[in-house]
Amino acid sequence: QEELKYNPDAIDWETLQNLGVSRESLEKRNLLEPLLKGYKTNELVPISFNLGSTVTRFDARLSLREVDGKVAVAIHGMRKEPQLDYPFFGHEFSEEDKKNLLTTGNMGRTVELTNTKTGEKIPSIISIDKLTNEIIALRSEHIKVPDEIKGVKLSQEQKQTLKEGKPLFVEGMTSKKGEPFNA
Repeated sequence: QEELKYNPDAIDWETLQNLGVSRESLEKRNLLEPLLKGYKTNELVPISFNLGSTVTRFDARLSLREVDGKVAVAIHGMRKEPQLDYPFFGHEFSEEDKKNLLTTGNMGRTVELTNTKTGEKIPSIISIDKLTNEIIALRSEHIKVPDEIKGVKLSQEQKQTLKEGKPLFVEGMTSKKGEPFNA
């Protein structure tokens, strides 16, 4: 059982309620526990802003983060398309990067991203969030590659390829229905 990263009592539920999101609605949809563990909601949540005479409604993924010792809710709204023409934490996307991200959702290689606060260079892989079109990064050190995928034991070279964010063709896998397949 994974530890909770955030205490539900530390969340400003009143502010969330003003956005049309309640603790109960998140619990009913099984979205609260993953949020408290530090993940984004795995589905879109309806958000509504009421600014006097103006009402805005949209769908977004939610995540939690700590800001000045308080738990803050981050709203990840849907974008029409990923913003690939601008630097992302110091990385300028090449034409091949853009092509890979737009066709597969993954860039297909590890790059060094710059922490804007500390200047630290962080080896990371870059992907596109399929639900929101947001550009997302994952530190390479946080990538866990299993020893086996769908019944096929991976070699160290195959595991390294996946850890670097590169595509890998694996033969002889078995689907949940027991059918052999390659991908």
